[in-house]
Amino acid sequence: MGKRETERVSQRAERFRDQSNYAINYRDLPIFAAPGLHELAAERLAAVLPPGDARILELGAGAGAMSLRLQDRGYAMTASDLNEGSFEPEGIPFVALDLNQAFADRLQSRFDAIVALELVEHLENPYHFFRQCSETLENAGFLLVSTPNLGSPVSQAMFATRGNFQWFSDAEYQKEGHITPLSPSVLRRCWTEAGFTCRWEGSVGDPMRMLHPKADRRLRWISKLLGAISTTPDSLRGEVYLAVLQKGGDANISR
Repeated sequence: MGKRETERVSQRAERFRDQSNYAINYRDLPIFAAPGLHELAAERLAAVLPPGDARILELGAGAGAMSLRLQDRGYAMTASDLNEGSFEPEGIPFVALDLNQAFADRLQSRFDAIVALELVEHLENPYHFFRQCSETLENAGFLLVSTPNLGSPVSQAMFATRGNFQWFSDAEYQKEGHITPLSPSVLRRCWTEAGFTCRWEGSVGDPMRMLHPKADRRLRWISKLLGAISTTPDSLRGEVYLAVLQKGGDANISR
């Protein structure tokens, strides 16, 4: 990646960190994610990898709320982001990584699990990201990944009426740095080609929570209509899609 492209990535990250519309937090650290996502991810991680000696790497750690939450649960944490300027918890090892680059070789050890929440939509090449995660994990290690759910009725209604999926408008491109919309089906291709098996998939959050009761009345009606005819399982209709993946292994998806 050239100097100009690197600067663009850094600028997008700065805009994302500087946003002030996130009121939820964990131990006074801001959570840059939809309500309930961190709690669900922690529960799903514990279901496949109990706390103890497990070594966990959080990618895109931001201010450190998820890293601190998992450390409080007993995991041995390492955190990473594009730079360490916004990472606050003391005592958690931190390494600065540009995830658009080959980052696996920059890490000194391999991990039992990687947590990558609300991250892949900020990256330029999801196939590259999943391959690098595979190289970073121990054999049979786990990867938790989430992204705005393009399969929700609200996101589909937005695309049908506005030409953009939920959280991927021009304004959100500039403010949030959401550059790569990924449907669950595309994500499945990415991780399958990287050698991952899905152990669990689901979603969290009300996709209508940001819609205005009056200004978005038409959009609400279309979302409900699409929801009535959609074949998408109810478990995959939330605002944010979350999957628990394992490096290698046989397919065994639960919802």
